[in-house]
Amino acid sequence: YPSFPSPYPTFPSPYPTFPGPHPAFPGPYSTFPSPYPTFPAVRPWLDDAGCPRQQNWTEGQEGTLECRAGGKPEPRVRCSKDGNSLAAGVARPVHRSHAGTYLCQASNALGTAERNVTVEVLCESGASGLLEFWGSRGYWDSW
Repeated sequence: YPSFPSPYPTFPSPYPTFPGPHPAFPGPYSTFPSPYPTFPAVRPWLDDAGCPRQQNWTEGQEGTLECRAGGKPEPRVRCSKDGNSLAAGVARPVHRSHAGTYLCQASNALGTAERNVTVEVLCESGASGLLEFWGSRGYWDSW
């Protein structure tokens, strides 16, 4: 006998597939990532616990710009000062040029949250070992 196609034709579904099994919908599921966020989806946010507005570093030591965001899907965090980006959460040797105000932005598919973070750098000056403070205003302040 010749082979015949299935009695029911198959067509691609016009409906999006969402990841993960659900007891009411046993499958099958697409293995491709969905362009839709998984639920529950939440806009990004920046708060004092994850992204403090004021951070103090010491010149010559390691410093880390602390800025973590919440949201779902997990937001991407970018921080910049004067057009120069600085990766949040990465330790680096501190220099007085790091002092200033950074604009940190957390973004996901649902939106963007912004926060200004001020970094002040404690510096050692000259021969006496006197500590001075390089403030966010861009000049030396004696301590």
